[in-house]
Amino acid sequence: VLQTAVASEPEGKVLHTIDLSSQPDGTAIDWLKQNGYIIALDGVELNPHFKNGQLVLSTDDSVAGIIGKWFPGSNQLHGVERVRIEWGVTRFPEGANWEADNNRVALAVMIFFGTEKLSSGLPFGVNAAPYFFSPFVARVEPEGKMYVGRLYQKGGRYFSIATPEASDALFSTDFEVQERFKQVFGKSEVPAISGIAFQMNTKDTKGGAVAVIRRITFIGP
Repeated sequence: VLQTAVASEPEGKVLHTIDLSSQPDGTAIDWLKQNGYIIALDGVELNPHFKNGQLVLSTDDSVAGIIGKWFPGSNQLHGVERVRIEWGVTRFPEGANWEADNNRVALAVMIFFGTEKLSSGLPFGVNAAPYFFSPFVARVEPEGKMYVGRLYQKGGRYFSIATPEASDALFSTDFEVQERFKQVFGKSEVPAISGIAFQMNTKDTKGGAVAVIRRITFIGP
């Protein structure tokens, strides 16, 4: 059972919370679909299930999956300054290392901004997506370093989040978005948050991965 390392209440106004902690143990697929989540790529093969008040993603294979949802129209989140993520990784895929250009993750959260679709880098507009930040739980990458992936080079940025010393513990990350967005993309205004996704990618690695996520809190001033 992963124990939480940080349980303090976030400072600022809570604008929205995705709380995965109250579901009974068992498969999460039906619940995710009923609550508006899209399971894409090899998402089903990540065996999404609830256990001990956490959403668990796990695989022993080389797969890539995304589970996400959009906040359409008036449900978009305006004025978010920070996103608090309560998450953890108990097994990292062997060989994943953004410093060595093997851009794989045990667990990443994608935070989408606005509705403008930007090129993925694939032809014919395939998989175009809004601007996004994607913090990921890191094992070997320097804390807080920003990366540009092979795809989504115009609108996507990835940030390594190092685990605390108790790396087997659920821990909390407060990820600042307002000033970061302005600086990274050279914008004076930050679009509303329009979607969220969880990602696991063990392609080109060995051993699979196991990761958990319990709660995401969107915090304003």
